[in-house]
Amino acid sequence: MLSNKYKTALVTGASSGIGEAVVRLLSKKGYKVTALARRKSKLIKLKKETGCKSVIMDIRNTKEIEKLKKIKFDVFINNAGLGRGFDKIYKTKAVDIATTIDTNVQAFLQLLRCIVPGMVKRKKGHIINIGSIAGLYPLSSSVYGGSKGAVHLINQNLRLELSGTGIRCTEINPGRVDTEFFDVAFDDKKDAMNMKKGLNMLKASDIADSILFAIECPAHVNVSAIEITPTEQAPGGVKIEKLK
Repeated sequence: MLSNKYKTALVTGASSGIGEAVVRLLSKKGYKVTALARRKSKLIKLKKETGCKSVIMDIRNTKEIEKLKKIKFDVFINNAGLGRGFDKIYKTKAVDIATTIDTNVQAFLQLLRCIVPGMVKRKKGHIINIGSIAGLYPLSSSVYGGSKGAVHLINQNLRLELSGTGIRCTEINPGRVDTEFFDVAFDDKKDAMNMKKGLNMLKASDIADSILFAIECPAHVNVSAIEITPTEQAPGGVKIEKLK
């Protein structure tokens, strides 16, 4: 029998941005949330403020994430990711390519490998994979866009793999969100600031709300994908017009 009576959740990349916002919202809604990230001080603060459990871990450490197999999670927010290599391929450093692929694709898949089997065994669960509109449309970002394009196809294939198991799978594809993302993505602070200009960016809480919507849909409903952008942003560019 299909069920969406979820009680527990795991959120990766939980120390800031979308991950932090999701932890706060789900905790407020009564979920027992496990917040996973690398930054200890931020997790300690989040734990004090929300009552969540905290796990300090680098998801690129495959041996470490094996420990997650032993814990039961009803909801898995596969959020951790970064934007190194957001620039054009001919300007990208080798280390940025490795870091982006290791985090956004390799670790992303390894986490699914560890978390999904328990859900299938229990015939209950909801997986939220955080993608990006950069993985759906050409946005002049071969490395980052390519990594999120992989997330998009992984999510589509995962839907097929989980068909008949009772497990739901949702892909969230945000546009520009006001988080640390661009500050981490660019070495030049001016480049980071330019990405934040010219439009009212989404808030992390907007993405958290969309995730909650997908989770709270009736058990027979699977929201396969949500594309969410600022009003002024459309794939292909940003255009601001004065209303008459």
